[in-house]
Amino acid sequence: MIKIGLIGFPIAHSLSPQIHHGFIKSAGMSGCYELFEMDRLPPEGLRAFMVDKGLTGLNITIPFKESVLKELDEVDASAKELGAINTVVFENQKLVGYNTDVYGIAVSIDELNITPCKTLVFGSGGASKAVVNILEDRGFTPIVVSRTSASTTYDNLSSQEVAECRFWVNCTPVGTEGITPNLLPLPFAVLNEEFAIFDLVYKPNPTPLMTEALQRGAKVIGGEKMLTEQARKSWQLFHDAYYKNL
Repeated sequence: MIKIGLIGFPIAHSLSPQIHHGFIKSAGMSGCYELFEMDRLPPEGLRAFMVDKGLTGLNITIPFKESVLKELDEVDASAKELGAINTVVFENQKLVGYNTDVYGIAVSIDELNITPCKTLVFGSGGASKAVVNILEDRGFTPIVVSRTSASTTYDNLSSQEVAECRFWVNCTPVGTEGITPNLLPLPFAVLNEEFAIFDLVYKPNPTPLMTEALQRGAKVIGGEKMLTEQARKSWQLFHDAYYKNL
């Protein structure tokens, strides 16, 4: 029986159990995917936590995508470059970290089919780093905006600068059900049919940001495709680690 799960906060809204139970069933295996909602990493250490719960692997989300690095024995090269982890497997007595967000983000951006341009990336955490990496690879010019940034914050972001950035990517939890405020402090009036919006939040669908954009004719995509595609990659890692550990 394979046991896997998700650690982070808040995660009560997560669709990951539904997605991964589908993968487990399709593989003809027995197992479960559990939510472990917590606002700090287990004090006993991630290894001890996973051993105690009998876990083959964990997905990692806000706020642990960067802080979990110190808990790992090995890190995949691309995840190390990003400095962010969203998947951890317990394999051959080692905790190994990966970033499958990159794949899910790339598929979502490609689906929008937009010409490379100046892009606003909201948030500076692990997901933001993955987004910036992919955008730069595709010829976009990302500008990271965050409340604590030393350069661009919401307070010093001008309407003119926003209007020049025809692609917006929300990497913050703002817009998620139950989180207030549900909109970032942005000049939405500049949006029109020349803009595209990628909101990594996947519930509700559409998100408040997507609704603002749709009302003004912009192209939008939410976080469901990213979630599904990154989960598919994570599942393959969990599946392989399970059989290597037998």
